[in-house]
Amino acid sequence: MDLFDDGPAMPAEGLPEPAGPLPDIVAPGLDCLFVGFNPGLRSGALGHHYAGRGNQFWRLLAAAGLTPRLYRPEEDVTLPAIGLGSTNLVARATASAAELSRAELRGGVPRLARIVAHVRPRVLAYTGKGVYLAATGLPDAPWGVQERPLFDGVADVVVPSPSGLARLPFEEKLRWYREVRAEIGTEIGAPTGRRR
Repeated sequence: MDLFDDGPAMPAEGLPEPAGPLPDIVAPGLDCLFVGFNPGLRSGALGHHYAGRGNQFWRLLAAAGLTPRLYRPEEDVTLPAIGLGSTNLVARATASAAELSRAELRGGVPRLARIVAHVRPRVLAYTGKGVYLAATGLPDAPWGVQERPLFDGVADVVVPSPSGLARLPFEEKLRWYREVRAEIGTEIGAPTGRRR
C-alpha cells in the first residue's frame, strides 16, 4: 500500500464488520494494533481514528518514532503499510468514554479476539489504562508491558490516553509510547510481514 494512498482501508476477509462510524485499520502481521475505548464524536463524524482537536495520538506516534513523520488523522488508512493498526472495544461514537457501560466494553472483547486471531499483531497497545482494565476485567495494571497478555503470543502494552483531557504531561505519555516502539523493535517504514 502506498503511504499516501487516501483510499479506504480494504476490509480483510474473515474480519468482523465494524458496527460504528470507523473502519478497523488492520492487516495481517501488524507490528502493533492500537486499541481504544471507542471513537469520539469528532472522529465518528470525520470517519478517522483519533481526530479530536486536542488528541495527541498522531504527535505521540511521530515523537516516539512509530511513524516516520507526523501523520494527519485522515492518513489512518495508511498505517498498515508501516506495520500499525487501530481499532476500538466499542464501535459507537460518544462524547466521552464515561458514557459506555462496563457490559458494553466487555462485550467488545470477543470482537477484539476475532480481530487478533485474524491479524496476529505482535503487540496490542491499549490507549488508556481503562481500556486495558475493561478488556481484561482486572482491577488495576501498571503502565507499559503487561506480565500476562490477554491473548497468547501477543504482547500487551498499556499506554496513557492520547486525549488532551488526560492529565499526564506529553513527555510522560511519550515515555510509554516509546515503550511500544521498543517492544516491537522494528525499522519504521519497512514492509509488513518481515518479522515472522
